[in-house]
Amino acid sequence: MKKTIYLSICLLFTTTIFAQEDQQNSINSLELQIDEAFQEKMLKEMDALLDLWYIKKQMGSMNAGMLNDNNSGDCLIDSVVRSRLENLTTVIPLTYNYDIRNKIELYVCKRKRSSSIILGLSQYYYPWMREIFDKHGVPEELIYLTIVESALNPTAVSRAGATGIWQFMYRTGKTYQLEVNTFVDDRRDPFKATDAAARHLRDLYNIFNDWGLAISAYNCGAGGVRKAIARSGGKTDFWGVKPFLPRETQNYFPYYIAALYLVNYHHEHGIPFANLTIPFAVDTIMITKELHLQQVADVLEIDIEELKILNPQYKKMVIPAVKDSYPLRLKNADILRFIALEDSVYRHNHEGHFAAMKIHEELLVQTADVYIVRKGDTLGAIAARHRTTVRKLADYNNLRNTHSLSVGQRLRIPPR
Repeated sequence: MKKTIYLSICLLFTTTIFAQEDQQNSINSLELQIDEAFQEKMLKEMDALLDLWYIKKQMGSMNAGMLNDNNSGDCLIDSVVRSRLENLTTVIPLTYNYDIRNKIELYVCKRKRSSSIILGLSQYYYPWMREIFDKHGVPEELIYLTIVESALNPTAVSRAGATGIWQFMYRTGKTYQLEVNTFVDDRRDPFKATDAAARHLRDLYNIFNDWGLAISAYNCGAGGVRKAIARSGGKTDFWGVKPFLPRETQNYFPYYIAALYLVNYHHEHGIPFANLTIPFAVDTIMITKELHLQQVADVLEIDIEELKILNPQYKKMVIPAVKDSYPLRLKNADILRFIALEDSVYRHNHEGHFAAMKIHEELLVQTADVYIVRKGDTLGAIAARHRTTVRKLADYNNLRNTHSLSVGQRLRIPPR
């Protein structure tokens, strides 16, 4: 009887173990399928970004025959990759595991051509990005997040509406003083967006005191990371919190490590910098009048695509400098030519670009100050206060009677 009970217990115990193993194998298989599906999604998005950026913007050419993608999964030697990561000098907590191996494989094996284009773009963006991050006391190597975010495409827009090289959402961009309106989207301005990204990452690190979690919070928000920390039982490092983060965010930090590896060891995998045509020697001039990029292109005989590449923040190719001044980036030699021909540039086909398109009126409406009439106000006093004339103020607001104002009435102040 005892022997029968003992055998029954052993059988039950063995059955339970096998059932748990089957369940775990099923979970591992499901996770592998999810990871592979996510990687396939990343591959398609990466290709789409670079096809748009590379073909439409005419970013140069490269010998495709030099770069043969390897999808067999045997292009990495784990011990070598692990050693390379360990030899990097960085404050970012690096590790090497199967998850990170998959991400590195994407950049240096499966998409060599795309990685070469990214590296070519980095030669234009990364030198001055490093200076901005250094100014804010943020690790310079965090600029490689742009590879994961946008493949260095400043006009990239996600399905959720995240925009620009740093993929800022509207509200976060506003928090860091990035202007977004009909004509301008500073999220697409690589310089302003990089400054905002450095400040944002610095703020996130001050919250979590861990760069892995700060980088994760850049992807899903500080609230998402706080929830994951609470579910993890209070763990304070990325790998401890990872299982409780959203699926996309679980992959985000490992993809950053892969991007870091790519930038530092691309030559070891035969991936060169693509020879791209972005002008490297550029400077900025401030524009104080409304200006269309086509006016600049026509008078200075510059390719309009080049102007759009250097000034991607102007959504309608219009610099709306009615009230405030705005930057125009040109090649160094073109800056001097613009100064010499400035009057001709502003006059060139102005009516064609502004009046016929009714852009001028839209600019005035968006950039005008608004004054709310108070008790005792007169049109003359309001005009004097805003350094304009009664006639201009009346015409601008379609006022027939210049002597009759109502308390609370809203008057648009014409730009000076």
